[in-house]
Amino acid sequence: MKKNITYITYQTFPGRTANSVQTISSLKYFHREGFRCTLIYPLRNKESSKNINDLKSFYSFKEDIAIKPTIHPLPFKKIQVLEKYWYILSHILWSYFTVKKYSKNNKDELFFTRSEWVFYFLSKKSRKVVYECHQLSAMKKTLIKSSLKYPNSNLITLTSFLTEELGSAESTKILELGSSYDSEYFYSEKDKEKNIVYAGSFFRFGETRGIETLINNLNNENNEILKFTFISPDAESLELFKEKIESDKLNMKFEYFSNLNPKEVGAILNKAKVGLLINNDSKHAEFYSSPLKYFEYLASGLNVVATDLKTHRNLPFNENIIFYDSADTGSFEQSLISALNQENNLYDVSEYSTQSRVKKIINFCT
Repeated sequence: MKKNITYITYQTFPGRTANSVQTISSLKYFHREGFRCTLIYPLRNKESSKNINDLKSFYSFKEDIAIKPTIHPLPFKKIQVLEKYWYILSHILWSYFTVKKYSKNNKDELFFTRSEWVFYFLSKKSRKVVYECHQLSAMKKTLIKSSLKYPNSNLITLTSFLTEELGSAESTKILELGSSYDSEYFYSEKDKEKNIVYAGSFFRFGETRGIETLINNLNNENNEILKFTFISPDAESLELFKEKIESDKLNMKFEYFSNLNPKEVGAILNKAKVGLLINNDSKHAEFYSSPLKYFEYLASGLNVVATDLKTHRNLPFNENIIFYDSADTGSFEQSLISALNQENNLYDVSEYSTQSRVKKIINFCT
């Protein structure tokens, strides 16, 4: 196999979303495995950058990854009505013309994507392409199954539920592989501060994860021993959450961080005691989620308190997760106290590092 990887994706860079962080981290480790990597993405909004130094600073990496940002003269975010459908149209058009432009030469090029439309158009051209699937809709399912009929098309699924919906787990064209952590930033410190960390967004697809309700309903009179650290990529939502917490004058300690790079997030997690894995009961959360932050918590040696969901029950080392009933605030409070009082779990998590994940993908593609 030629050691050239072209990653075509309909994502925004730079961006603090878990998917964007994982894309950059994967490319970093592909580069370290000797691959020449190129990232192609649209300049979708005013935060998008076409300067590689902006991306290197934002994500804290030094590897020479080539970038080819493309213009985006499409209607998404420019027309306020029926925004979902303008997104789909923009995604299709961008994928079609970008694939047409960048798939002409070098038939041995290996393509990666997180876009079902890029996967579909590259498959029809019989190019070597791997699609990483993080969720499903009826349209995605149709596109994926159609694309997998082509001999050079392969699929990575995040969870067993995705694998079951898309094909047999024994299929040679499907690799089931969850999320991973970057071992350069996440590792456990010996001396732990007795605090509780939540790292992630407060909303998922426009729906609240429910963390504000849980925090606001803690009733223990000794809650002054609780210290929460919130790290979120969404500064606006974090500020609204902060205002809500402060207006309720809760008898707990809080600190808030936004717009941190992976190295800065790691510095906080590595010294923490407990990590929160909170989600709502949507279909995506129940069946399709392989949370990046869970693997970062594991690597940082945190005790994990999690919503009781099927995907969380399928995570590695799930026997040591402290699950709570999302409908019972008392259950959440008891789980927190239990996690704070336990010794921290230390695992050999090297199998779940991004470096290990990339090596598995390389073996799958060769």
